[in-house]
Amino acid sequence: MEFVLNDYHRNISDDDLIEDVKRVAEKLGTQKLSSTDYKKFGKYGINTFNRHFGGWNKTLELCGLEPSIYQVSASKSSHNHQSVNTEELIADIQRVAEELGAQTISSGDYMKYGSYSKDTCLRRFSTWNEALVASGLTPYEKVAGKRLNDEDLLIEIERMWIALGRQPTTTDIVNGLSEYSLNTFTRHFGGWRGALKSFVEWINSEKSDHIIPEKSTKPKSVPRKLNKPHEEKHEAIKHKTSREISLRLRFLVMKRDNFKCCICGRSPAKDPSVELHIDHIIPWSKGGETTFDNLRTLCSKCNLGKSDFTE
Repeated sequence: MEFVLNDYHRNISDDDLIEDVKRVAEKLGTQKLSSTDYKKFGKYGINTFNRHFGGWNKTLELCGLEPSIYQVSASKSSHNHQSVNTEELIADIQRVAEELGAQTISSGDYMKYGSYSKDTCLRRFSTWNEALVASGLTPYEKVAGKRLNDEDLLIEIERMWIALGRQPTTTDIVNGLSEYSLNTFTRHFGGWRGALKSFVEWINSEKSDHIIPEKSTKPKSVPRKLNKPHEEKHEAIKHKTSREISLRLRFLVMKRDNFKCCICGRSPAKDPSVELHIDHIIPWSKGGETTFDNLRTLCSKCNLGKSDFTE
C-alpha cells in the first residue's frame, strides 16, 4: 500500500509571502502585525518567513509594516537592554518559543530570534533554564530529543496520526498532542516536513524487522478446567501468525479503512473522543490469523460491543 503526504506549498516565492502578510495586515487593519495574529489568518508557517527573510521583523520591514518594539530595541544602545524589565524579557522568550512552535528553546535559538542578548537574560535569571521556567517553558536540559533515536519519533508520529485520524500538523504538536517538542523533530529530521517524509518512507518500507509489536492490553488466556462431565475437550488451534499486531500492520489497516470504524463509520477526525481498535474478522479463538485481509478497524464501542459469536 502506497502512503503519501498531503499537498505541500512548494517553491513559495518571496512575493507570495509578502503579499500574504500584507493581506492579513489589511484584513486586521493594523500596521503592527504580530506573528501570533498572522498564524491565525495567514497561509504559511512562521518558520517559512524565518527561512526566507531571517525573522518576523525582517518580514514586516519588507512588507512596509512596523516591526515589534522588542526587536527594535535590540538594535539600539545597550541602555535599552539594561532597562528592559522582567516581564518584557519573559514575553520575548515566549514569543520566540511560539514562533518556533516549541515547548522549550535553547539559548542559541533565542540568540538567533530573540530581541535581547543571552547575557541580558542571564543577568536577570542566573541560568537559561531559570529563564525558561519563569516563561512557563520546559527546562532545556530535560528535553530528551538528542537521546532519542529516529524510530521513537516515527512511532510517535504514527500514534498521533491514528489518534487524529489524519496527518498531524505542527499546530497539533504545539497544542500538546505530541510527547516531544517540534524542536526535537527538527533536530532529527531537519524540520516537520522532513519528519513526515521519513515517516512515509518508514511506514511504506517492505522491511518489518524494525517494527515493534504492539503490546497486548488483554491478559493471556488460561486453559479452562473441565468441571462438568458433558463438556468436551477441544483440540487447541494452531496458528501460523502471532496474535499481536505490529505497529506497521496496525497503521496500514487503519489507513486502508480511512481511519473509520467499519461498522458505524465514526472517525477521530470528526469526533476526537473516538478511539480506534484493530479487530480480527475471523476471531482469533476460531482460527483467524493476524493478516492484513483478516483485520479491520473498529471504534472502541463497536469492538467492545461485539463478541466472537456476533461479528
